Amino acid sequence: MQQYETQILAFTSLIGWGNMLFFITPFQFTGPFVIMIYKMLFNDVLRFFIIYIIFLVGFAQSFCILFNGYGLEGYMSSIKLCFLGLLGDFDLDYYIGGEYPLTSVILLIFYVVLITILLLNLLIAMMGDTYTDVKRSAKKLWHLERARIALQIQNSMPTSKRLSSFKKYWVNIGDERCMQVEEKVNNKQFQTTDDEANND
Repeated sequence: MQQYETQILAFTSLIGWGNMLFFITPFQFTGPFVIMIYKMLFNDVLRFFIIYIIFLVGFAQSFCILFNGYGLEGYMSSIKLCFLGLLGDFDLDYYIGGEYPLTSVILLIFYVVLITILLLNLLIAMMGDTYTDVKRSAKKLWHLERARIALQIQNSMPTSKRLSSFKKYWVNIGDERCMQVEEKVNNKQFQTTDDEANND
């Protein structure tokens, strides 16, 4: 039981620190970059992984058939090999030493060209476009996120506290609602004016 608690604690600590991004979003210095990370993760990277998983499952099944890997264990081993191939960690001798070396090498080359070269560069290009779009409208997006966070904090407040804070700035005059503004008065200025009037 303790080992499960340790693993859960490891994930929750990561999520907790990731929640700090919410608190640095309202600042103009870091807000646009946080928005950029969110857009890249949930738009570009998500689309990349959806397409990549399709190719990963297909190539893994092909290699599983070529290397006579039966059952779930053999299929998971093929998925592991394909994923390591994405990172550039593949053993060419393993593919050559199989029962169908030529077909295995051709599929491996096709996989490397399609995934490592084409899809990864496509992901980098999409991230570059996202960076350009966010940078172009960084100030507007920052103001939007700042207003959204303020609204979220306001909605999380109790109704009584929210109304009490609301009445500090608004006052009803007749049937109209007006905003009241406090203006600081310099007493010394009035005192100087009165002294000048008395001297005259």
